[in-house]
Amino acid sequence: MSKLCKIFALILLFFFPFYAFGQDSLSVAERNAAQGFNDTIDRLAPDFVTVSLCIADPTTAREDALGTSGHAFLRLQCPVFNLDYCFSYEGERVNDNLYRYLSGQTKMGMFAIPTAEYLEDYRRWNRSVHEYQLALPPDAEQRLWEIMDNHITNGISLRQDLNKYGCAITVVRFVKQALAGIPIVYAPDEDLEYMTRREIGYRSMANHPWLRLTSMIFTDNKADDTLPIDEKLIIPADLANVWEHATLDGKPFATYIGDAVEGAPLDESRPWLTPMIVAILILLITIGFAFTKYPYWDWVLLGGQALFGCVLIFLWIIMREFGGSAYILMALFNPLPLIFWHWRSYWALPYAVLLLIGIIVHACWPHMLIDPALLMLAVAYVVLFAKEKIINLKS
Repeated sequence: MSKLCKIFALILLFFFPFYAFGQDSLSVAERNAAQGFNDTIDRLAPDFVTVSLCIADPTTAREDALGTSGHAFLRLQCPVFNLDYCFSYEGERVNDNLYRYLSGQTKMGMFAIPTAEYLEDYRRWNRSVHEYQLALPPDAEQRLWEIMDNHITNGISLRQDLNKYGCAITVVRFVKQALAGIPIVYAPDEDLEYMTRREIGYRSMANHPWLRLTSMIFTDNKADDTLPIDEKLIIPADLANVWEHATLDGKPFATYIGDAVEGAPLDESRPWLTPMIVAILILLITIGFAFTKYPYWDWVLLGGQALFGCVLIFLWIIMREFGGSAYILMALFNPLPLIFWHWRSYWALPYAVLLLIGIIVHACWPHMLIDPALLMLAVAYVVLFAKEKIINLKS
């Protein structure tokens, strides 16, 4: 029996090269006929399908609450059949129902929109769209189109989650799936390698201090240092930058080919009324009222602290998708000081000392996710809790 197996293996080894040569020598028409196509179109030609990564500039428009980080989508073209579509993950508008978004109820899904029609919206919004051609193998380009079509048939079925299903991260996953194991080789990038997803998003909001403060408070703070670099790419501009410096089979992976839409330059101006200015005003008012005998401002601070603390507790316990880091802020924002204010002579001064120690620690070892405005606000609460012992006044 073993001799028969050896003979059979030798026969296979002898005839396989001829079989492979015969397959490679098939004409385009013969290859297509084997796949069920009755034509002479070379579907494995490099230009049969072209794939581009498109990056839309961020916007500050109030109508687009999620547009402040930009948008990433894929453009697939098949000139032979005159097809040109943009494939984009789109979701329900956050502005229409903020509660649905915060509670994780908004849905999203893949859409295929004719490129001319889709880019017209960006022209109307005056937002630039930068285009990068991807160097995918011909079979991977066709697989990618098939993957996009399959996701379209699923409809709007995914729960909106910017970390898991954001525009940039889904583009990365679809392209990797189409490559079927062919690795994208990334160049070293210190900035992205040691940053968490939320830190990357926080950096992109440099000119939107209120949005950055909101993001810092309400989004999760999971450490993603162990993830591969392409799982951290949730900011469209970062994706374009990393893929431009990446290679596939030794060739540049993404090549900038121009702007599909040339819009207005990005508005780099910052609002004059920033969270820090508001926090400084609150501190000054608190110091001013500390020298009076009227406790009205105390109740405003305590009420605001209690209200915001309840929101944090609600987010942390009920809406875990968002309140992941809320417990960090509960030392400052919680309803306990208001509830136990009558017995403040026992706990107010120790509480103020603990807050002051925390402020000093964060000031000496600052972290980008601890907003300085919150530290300044914490100083106002130190004054509130310690004033009876330090200034020797009765509220």
